[in-house]
Amino acid sequence: MISLDTADLLLLSALRDDSRLSLRDLGAKVSMSAPAVAARLRRLEENHVIEAYTIAINPGTFALTVEAVLYVCVGIQKEAEFVSYMKKTLCVSSLYRLGADYTYMAIASFDSIEKLNNFALNLEQNYGKTKVQLVLKKEFSSRAPMELKTTELKKEADVKDKS
Repeated sequence: MISLDTADLLLLSALRDDSRLSLRDLGAKVSMSAPAVAARLRRLEENHVIEAYTIAINPGTFALTVEAVLYVCVGIQKEAEFVSYMKKTLCVSSLYRLGADYTYMAIASFDSIEKLNNFALNLEQNYGKTKVQLVLKKEFSSRAPMELKTTELKKEADVKDKS
């Protein structure tokens, strides 16, 4: 396990919010030179802390304005088939195995309630009991969890810089 210091956490937090920041812009956020940032990022990549730099596609691009969380109770004999089906289904953005009343939770987007309903009925008929909840508002998504808040880290780094 790699040990992460305040500067590493600040870099990860900045990249989590915008993975396209230049080395110079990242350096400005953590009070480091661009070469120092590059060395830290290389270390984080080599230690598999950073696995990929990716993009988030706006679902509105495809007019997918209906987002839902679907819970499905899948029997053990159908789990492999279910996971394979969900991987192939492009409207599904995430699939989680749960340890609760439902076996899986999926996040999916549609261009109409009718298509969501048809998808849910298909899941119910082929895999098991299905519960649907509509997403009314997405506050934020696809963020890697981090132990400390950026504002706390920045204050800690500022205190160290002043001493």
